[in-house]
Amino acid sequence: MLNFGGNYAELKVEKSVMIPFFYDDKWNTEKAFIEFLEKSDQIEWWFKNGDRDAIFFAVPYVENSKHKLFYVDFIVQFKNGFVGLFDTKSGNTIKDAREKSDGLQKYLEEQNKKGKNLTGGIVANTNSRDFSGCWMCYKKQGSDLNPDNFSNWELLEIQ
Repeated sequence: MLNFGGNYAELKVEKSVMIPFFYDDKWNTEKAFIEFLEKSDQIEWWFKNGDRDAIFFAVPYVENSKHKLFYVDFIVQFKNGFVGLFDTKSGNTIKDAREKSDGLQKYLEEQNKKGKNLTGGIVANTNSRDFSGCWMCYKKQGSDLNPDNFSNWELLEIQ
């Protein structure tokens, strides 16, 4: 069971595995991504992951020679059998995700070699003001992650 504090309110959604779904409304990027996921006919369900504790999903990464855990924002089950691991970023938070991106891509590669059907990456909208742009997914080397240039990102096509 997950407990929610007073800062959470119910958000009406249909594809969340958590019904009712409670959200703290802290991050506009996450809320916009939820709206994007809800519109897709390719998604069976999605889960808004937590950001700490052993009850939530995390992948390992290394930052400044220290081993850490990265709690991706969303776990998405696609109707084609793939599972997506996505972390939403916007503006300057994109450049802070370089090591996390490397850890996530390493995890995806290792698990797919074991026969899993995983995909994912850092996701951002090309219009961080009102999220009316395209959702993009970054799957490359973290050192090349640039918050001001989406040319080496992939269009996230899940509509």
